[in-house]
Amino acid sequence: MATQVILPKLTYEMEEGRIVEWLCEEGNAVAAGQALFVVETDKASIEVQAEEAGILLRVLVPTDATVPVGAAVAWIGAPGDAIPDAEALHPPKEQEAVSSPRDITVTSRDPEAVAASPVAKRLAREFGIDLEDVQKHVGQKRIREADVRAYADARGTAMGTDGPEAAGDAEFELIKPTPLQRAMASHLSQAAAIPQAAAACEVNLTSLELLRNELSADWEASHGFRLSFTHMLALLVALALESCPTLNATWTDKGIRLYRTINLGVAMASDRGLVVPVVRGANQLSLAEIASEIVRLRRATMGNRLRPQDLEGGTFTITNVGMLGITLSIPLLNPPQSGILAIGAKRAQLVLKDGQPGTIPVTLITVTFDHRVVDGVAAAAFLQRLKELMESPRSVLG
Repeated sequence: MATQVILPKLTYEMEEGRIVEWLCEEGNAVAAGQALFVVETDKASIEVQAEEAGILLRVLVPTDATVPVGAAVAWIGAPGDAIPDAEALHPPKEQEAVSSPRDITVTSRDPEAVAASPVAKRLAREFGIDLEDVQKHVGQKRIREADVRAYADARGTAMGTDGPEAAGDAEFELIKPTPLQRAMASHLSQAAAIPQAAAACEVNLTSLELLRNELSADWEASHGFRLSFTHMLALLVALALESCPTLNATWTDKGIRLYRTINLGVAMASDRGLVVPVVRGANQLSLAEIASEIVRLRRATMGNRLRPQDLEGGTFTITNVGMLGITLSIPLLNPPQSGILAIGAKRAQLVLKDGQPGTIPVTLITVTFDHRVVDGVAAAAFLQRLKELMESPRSVLG
């Protein structure tokens, strides 16, 4: 008997996903645990494995399509298994053509009687949609944002388009955001609501450069990859956080949560946007271990092979904008974390040595912090400790 392949909930906040790539074609045999397709979630692009062995009988959702969590995306079964008719599974609703959200009238039924996420409720109010109608349409008890959007699309609702664009005379192109972009927008809106401040200081990179050059002599031959400044800085940041616990913390209504483990998020660019995979227990790792883990996460990011657990549980984030030639960056917080550090590009600074002009390599490091959790003194202490470690790295790295 054929079995539906369902889009799973891969992250805590995931409500929908965009199919990025099918890794198996219709008619091919599939083993249990085999990677079946890649889906873009609110965090990153993640492989989804087949739960059962069989033949991929039919793909229901094409590449680039977005569907809600729990939606059927394919069928797997034995050769010759019948696939239930889609109409029988989802009886068609009478659809009413409407031109704008205002054309849908809200009934007098109590919207609070329907279990729905806060975002879904807000969206339903904005577009004048009755949540009970959405519930009947999707056949689920709890309504999510994706369900409201799917219902509106099914009824022909123009989601927020009016004026010249609706009339076909738009002077711009309206691009539908991906789940990752939509999640990032929501995340940054949360960050903007947090009272945050920033502090920065310059760091002399002379000693760190010398140590990296020494370690790099046989590093690639021994480990299979090149040692980077990001690898070294990740460990130094983790060690600096040990003496500044409020920067490895979260504000909650019940109090400040100080984490016993330092799970370091490392911001990485991908062709589908920024992702922040997590190095767990970073302060407990050696330089070789933390470098190997960052390389693994980088390769998984570029190949759309990140696992859900690679993206969860971060307690502090670093972003090395220096790789892009940026000398100063003041990043927004990555909620619910209380701190994020940006490392700027290396530059030559003019100095006097024994009365003679010369240059030294320097960089600017900037920490943004949640002012409810971290005060200015604690932020300065963290930067001072990190500066000490970066300017005297042999004490901990070699």
